Amino acid sequence: MNSWGQPLPTCKPRPWRAGGRLLGGDRPLLMGIVNVTPDSFFDGGRYATFDAALAHADKLHAEGADILDVGGESTRPSAQPVPQEEELRRVIPLVRELAKRGAAVSIDTVKSSVARAALDAGAVIVNDISAMTFDPMMLEVPQAFGAGVVLNHIRGKPQDMQKNPVYADAVGEVRAFLLERIQTLAALGLSKDHIAVDPGIGFGKRVEDNYRLIASLEAFDSLGCPILLGMSRKSFIGKTPGLENSDRLIPSVALAVFAALKGASILRVHDVKETREALRIIEAVRGL
Repeated sequence: MNSWGQPLPTCKPRPWRAGGRLLGGDRPLLMGIVNVTPDSFFDGGRYATFDAALAHADKLHAEGADILDVGGESTRPSAQPVPQEEELRRVIPLVRELAKRGAAVSIDTVKSSVARAALDAGAVIVNDISAMTFDPMMLEVPQAFGAGVVLNHIRGKPQDMQKNPVYADAVGEVRAFLLERIQTLAALGLSKDHIAVDPGIGFGKRVEDNYRLIASLEAFDSLGCPILLGMSRKSFIGKTPGLENSDRLIPSVALAVFAALKGASILRVHDVKETREALRIIEAVRGL
């Protein structure tokens, strides 16, 4: 990692096309997390009902979320799969209502049937933690809608991804995986400006792998796609010396600022208000 005296290698935010919209490019976008689940690692079921999830999504949007990422299946370590019908029941009414209100909605799913139904209901982005490998039919979904796509790196599945993951070169291995997935989608007609890449912080990674990936965004910028980072409140923060008892809010905001300074295009966060305020002070200093 860089010491305090060394400049940070940086890239620049890239614009992202999704459902006929051009998102970002001039600053990092904030993707607010809306988990409509009873077992998410942070929300813990607080927004598992339609009314609670809608109120939470409205709050995040008012606080400055550019995108609302709706998920009906937890992807925390050891999480168990949710049946398709239950996932649809959880997310589609919410996606439809948020889209009706004009929000840019992302659907967080690994199921092509759920992704297609959400896009039909007005979502404009598919956020797939498996980079469209768990369900091969997912590769056929985004083109028909002009949807944006998030390709996330994961090693294993949520049920086993944290059982002794090992990398010889975390940055190189993750980059090679994402490049292959970009090329697969490009061969099917999806342009790079519709694809965001996510190195998958916490998805089958050791603590040191997570930090190495965060510090190496320029390696992923060379893929030619917007970079998304989801670090908010994740458990690796609490495994950092001195942060064992942290509620992980301030470290999460600090990581978001670091990623913004490095040139990340999208930041997926729980705490939109706090992250937006931190980014705005950075913008003010840079604008002098």
